Amino acid sequence: MDERLTPKQQRVFDFVRRHILETGYPPTVREIAGCLKLAGPNSAKKILDILERKGVIRRKPGISRAIEVLDGLRRPAVRMVPIVGTIRAGKPLLAVEHREGSIAVDSSIARAEGMFFLRVSGDSMREAHILDGDLALIRPQSNVEQGGIAAVLVGDEATLKYVFKERHALRLQPANAAMKPIWVAPGSDEVRIIGKVVGIFRNMENVRREA
Repeated sequence: MDERLTPKQQRVFDFVRRHILETGYPPTVREIAGCLKLAGPNSAKKILDILERKGVIRRKPGISRAIEVLDGLRRPAVRMVPIVGTIRAGKPLLAVEHREGSIAVDSSIARAEGMFFLRVSGDSMREAHILDGDLALIRPQSNVEQGGIAAVLVGDEATLKYVFKERHALRLQPANAAMKPIWVAPGSDEVRIIGKVVGIFRNMENVRREA
């Protein structure tokens, strides 16, 4: 228990934190009041005001679900990381951003602002243990170290590959011995690194054991 909080305040704080982790978004004041059997939304709002003054949460005025749980340094304990679409782990796929929702991720993992998830389609990175249906956590950056795994735009198409800077070309290398690399002329305006892959999230319910 946080020594700064009364038992009632701790209950509300724990409920908010648990709701974010389980659903991916914060509760409303009505949900807090209803689930915790408080006197009403105003009672929940007063407790949230106190929690904010004590530095354990942060809110944005005028937005019903804008509650961030903070760590001891007043940083978000979790970040809401959006899922912005699908990226091909194979041949490039037309890069059309389509927001599917958001996931609450511990801020020790999602450390940088602007991070996002891309859903992987295809199996060209399977030898790097990146499978069809996985969520790739991307840190936005315009460059990547030699041999790093990155999300790359080739024209209007996106792909997930190892990136190697060769003497006369950029090599986008799959992690699948049955597939060939994509070669791109150096300095081409058609190629842009979207960001570096810093994590892979997998729903184990979708994993099937091969016979």
